[in-house]
Amino acid sequence: MTSHPWSAGFETLPDEHDYRVDDIDGSVPATLRGTLFRNGSGRNALAGQWFAHWFDGDGMISKIGFDESGIHYRNRYVATANYLDETKAGRIVHRGFGKMRPYGVLGNAFRQPANVSNTSVVMQGERLLSLWEGGPPVALDPATLDTQGIEDFSGVLKAFSAHPKIDPDTGELFNFGIDYGAKTTLTPYRLDRGVLTRLPPVVLPYPVMNHDFVLTARYMVFCLGPILLHPLRFVLGFKSFDRALHWEGSKPTQILLVPRDGLSEPRWIETDAFFQFHFANGFEEDGAVVLDLARYPNYNTIGEALRTYWRSAWPSRGMAALTRLRIDLGTGKVEKQTFATGAANEFPSIHPAHTGKRYRYAYFASNPAARESGLQQQVSRLDFETGAATSHDFGPAGYVGEPLFVPTKPGGAEDDGVVLVMAFNSADKRTDVVGLDARDLAVRPLFTARLKHHVPYPLHGTFTPRIF
Repeated sequence: MTSHPWSAGFETLPDEHDYRVDDIDGSVPATLRGTLFRNGSGRNALAGQWFAHWFDGDGMISKIGFDESGIHYRNRYVATANYLDETKAGRIVHRGFGKMRPYGVLGNAFRQPANVSNTSVVMQGERLLSLWEGGPPVALDPATLDTQGIEDFSGVLKAFSAHPKIDPDTGELFNFGIDYGAKTTLTPYRLDRGVLTRLPPVVLPYPVMNHDFVLTARYMVFCLGPILLHPLRFVLGFKSFDRALHWEGSKPTQILLVPRDGLSEPRWIETDAFFQFHFANGFEEDGAVVLDLARYPNYNTIGEALRTYWRSAWPSRGMAALTRLRIDLGTGKVEKQTFATGAANEFPSIHPAHTGKRYRYAYFASNPAARESGLQQQVSRLDFETGAATSHDFGPAGYVGEPLFVPTKPGGAEDDGVVLVMAFNSADKRTDVVGLDARDLAVRPLFTARLKHHVPYPLHGTFTPRIF
């Protein structure tokens, strides 16, 4: 049923667990106290049929607590309508990002993809919000992970992306949603002390898919690559959302700068076509906006790998490279710098106190430059000042997801912290929760906590110093 060592890491975890983790090598630093939440596709198949796309899986939250007594693991599925309906039926009932309902065109026409709430999480007051691209968040109890229901802020929002950004100085949360219709609109949002404000929407020149953005001191910055949607093919039920996407490399990537105060007009700057899912960070300096991102030459290679996820070879050629763009706000000129950071760079993260500010270090998943295929097996760090990259290799059997930097000393240095990562061990089909010294990734991990089971590869997560 599986074709590569990493394939088993996509298999469904049917059970919900709640236990103390006793199998630990090393020791958790006394300064690491709080809760790590992860979200991802926990159920990727039904009735022996793999879902058509990795993004179709039902959202499952993992909660890893670090306190004086040790490490505790709990997981729960987000009780969306999709999860409840398809669990009851034991088969596919709803459209998804890639999957289609039965009964052909008539069974799919004019039906939107169901919200599977499987992409990320963010703390908002006393609630944990589970995030997805195409709809509103789902509110959860952060202690029990019980689902409380859809949160659309009294009807203010529809789509709400999985990559909100929090201003470290003001505490404001910024995010956006893309809504498709007769016109495709990008709507920015600001959430401040529980009050959601919809900023002026921006009409896009064509229907694009976009996943992330950068928050700077004055702007929300988007790089809208020409990965376009054929709306009629999707709406009329001929194609899934995924199959209705196509790459048009003859069109430019549009860099969109939206003033975060909502008081002035957005600005458009065109540059050579590229695609990105994720940014590391961005900031303003000397009349320019600087963006750091995992840059793909186009959507073709990553699009196919996501479509064939569990059986894909995950080829390195055509995957992302960590890249810095410098946009001169006076001239609109865009300069590009690519770093020697191996192959298949993805899931970059930084010290959260440096969001929107000049910073030095990014942490990300990668592979050695010479590796031609396979899911990422390294966690790497790039020093933007020196250009030096260092890595921790989890090979031969370990496959990693998003590394998350957790500061462990208030007011400490930018790299004073622990990098947390969940790594699937293909040798024993279990997942490890690993803590690396952010200052020296290459050395032996600070700790490796072995779960009793695997966790299907998560996508994104968040850490809070709160313990529930």
